[in-house]
Amino acid sequence: MMELSPNKNPSSDRHIQDLLQNREFEKAESLIRVRLAQEPQGADVHYLMGVLNYFQGKIGPTVEYLKKSLAIDPHHTDAAICLSVLYNDIGKYDEAKSVFEVANQSVAHKRTGQDLGIDRKFAVKHLELADLYFRYRRYDEAIEEYAKSASLDPTALDIRIRLAKAYAKKGFLSRAMQELKQLKHEQPRFIPARIQLGLLHYSQGNVLDAELEWESITEIDPKDREALAYLQMAKKARSQP
Repeated sequence: MMELSPNKNPSSDRHIQDLLQNREFEKAESLIRVRLAQEPQGADVHYLMGVLNYFQGKIGPTVEYLKKSLAIDPHHTDAAICLSVLYNDIGKYDEAKSVFEVANQSVAHKRTGQDLGIDRKFAVKHLELADLYFRYRRYDEAIEEYAKSASLDPTALDIRIRLAKAYAKKGFLSRAMQELKQLKHEQPRFIPARIQLGLLHYSQGNVLDAELEWESITEIDPKDREALAYLQMAKKARSQP
């Protein structure tokens, strides 16, 4: 039997999570059921039971326990993220989006010092959902999800590039251009934005503008291979009659 330090509560969330990570499911379940008997209306314990079932591949019970956790506490971010990821995994994309919407509203009404970490968790999941919509050419939904993700985590600059690509696919070329130019203005040394801006110019037949954009990258990094390759492509295109 594992020895615990005297001040460690064997039924604490952290200990249970450690057991789950180590796949000691019987021990974890025993502790969770004790907690469940003590706290039948505890959101955390229902969440932990959901995680236990998820690790054991029991999808139905997982969903039910996570839903129960959220019914008790709509602000339970971990349960919301876990449930939305599970819905995505089994193809229930609309349900996943709905869980995000409710959870996001809850977070918006409960601002704390942990906001940045929580927002980034949501940003990652919104990004995953946006990529999925983009893959299936549902560009309206992709644009919406990319915008939410970018808003939640402004430090993830690549999200805005994906947003611009979704605008372009939808046919909103001026909006895509505006997004990339704004990103370039805010982060002048962020090379991927300049690369994509050049590609957008090139796709519209503005070869000279594309070439100028890619040339500007060489001032930041003279050895950037992608920019040099695109420059060569642009110059070759301009040299042809």
